[in-house]
Amino acid sequence: MSSLVRGSLLIAAGTIYKILLSILIDKYLAVKLGVEDFGAYKYGITIVLLLSTLSSLGLGSSIVRFIAIQNNSERKKMLITTSLFLVGVTSVLILLLALSQVSFISIPTIFLYATIFFSFNTLFSSIYSGLEKPGLKVWINDIFGFTAYVIFLWTFFNFSSHNEHIAIVYLLYAIFVFIVNLFFSKNFITKINKKYISSSEFKEFILYSTPLFGVSLLIMLSTHLDKLILNFFVSERQLGIYYAVFNISNLIPLILIILVFMYLPRMSKTLQNGKLKKATILSSYFSKWTMIMASIFFGIIISYSDELLRLLYTQEFTEGAFVLKVLALGQWVNVSLGFTGQNLLALGDSKSQLYIRTFSFIIGSILLYVGSMYYGNFGAAISILIAMLFSNGLQIIILRIKHNFIGYRRQNFYALTLILFSGLLLSYVHKLSIIQNMNFIFSIFIDIIVFILLLIFTKVIGKRDLKALKLTEY
Repeated sequence: MSSLVRGSLLIAAGTIYKILLSILIDKYLAVKLGVEDFGAYKYGITIVLLLSTLSSLGLGSSIVRFIAIQNNSERKKMLITTSLFLVGVTSVLILLLALSQVSFISIPTIFLYATIFFSFNTLFSSIYSGLEKPGLKVWINDIFGFTAYVIFLWTFFNFSSHNEHIAIVYLLYAIFVFIVNLFFSKNFITKINKKYISSSEFKEFILYSTPLFGVSLLIMLSTHLDKLILNFFVSERQLGIYYAVFNISNLIPLILIILVFMYLPRMSKTLQNGKLKKATILSSYFSKWTMIMASIFFGIIISYSDELLRLLYTQEFTEGAFVLKVLALGQWVNVSLGFTGQNLLALGDSKSQLYIRTFSFIIGSILLYVGSMYYGNFGAAISILIAMLFSNGLQIIILRIKHNFIGYRRQNFYALTLILFSGLLLSYVHKLSIIQNMNFIFSIFIDIIVFILLLIFTKVIGKRDLKALKLTEY
């Protein structure tokens, strides 16, 4: 088994564990807090994520590529140490600014202190990606971190009757993960020494990182702007429902998160060595695989949205079933197109990524404001779908025109054709009375088996995919 597959499977295992606990946590919070307070708690976490992105300075994205292409271990340590120092200083400044504006931000002050620790934890995950150490990321940030989060929540609700203080749980979770990250990363940190990194190399690192600061900020804003805008136009109840359906639809892009941990550093090395043809082949197969995996989740959401909302939350949340389907469609498109943005980063073209994200953000913001004002949750969902189509379309065009990078081949279109056929076939089968009377969990199991068998019998997945996996090795 290739190291890429082993690493990806390990990341997948950690992500699945994190997903299961996230679902458990949201279910627990929805029951204990109710729809309104659940929305308020999730809104507080949204603010922490936005402030942490400001603190990152784009280093969380850029450090992956720069660590991956370094051959000298001391240079890697120097980049890591410098990045941690810069993020630490910036996060403290951001925290002080946020504390001075706490009345405007309108969340409990305790939430804001989590900004520093969450900023570090995010950077540590990127460092592990650049070093290709998926085990550290999985055990610390996924398994230990989320297990501690569940324990802290259980302790809080069993020993406290004041829901307004629940923000302390998120702070304790962020601190715990930071301490463990710091302990296991001590061998990657060194004293700052100009001997191991020249001023020109550091300048190149900063010039590459600067546009990515804008990119990471725009991505984070784009991801959470819908909730920020909806907060002004819909009730707390509707906001709570939107958070629930957004959380479910957001399970689809976790496929990208799983694979990008190993994909970006390897693609960066491949392109750095001038192997453009190999890179385009890898991109083609990866986008094919992400499309297939995303289609499984997308099909489940489209067919069983009401049942999922009742299972994962409560009956009240089923009002958001149609909005869930629209959000899921946007995420399916995003994941099916593969690593368009990551390919630009691997090529070292962070400026184009910044321009694309800026244009997409402007258009998306306008659509979100108008859509949320007049159509509430549904308007926000449609706006996100359009913005995702626009952003991915621009990335594909820039890759083709500027870099002659064509990441899609015949196998991508064969896979898409089979997916559409499978969807039509299964939608017809679902109308049969024998299927309608089944438990929906069992129906999902049958759908997945049918889909996998179609992939194998039509040879959409076959020997060529195994050959493509071998190309991922150095």
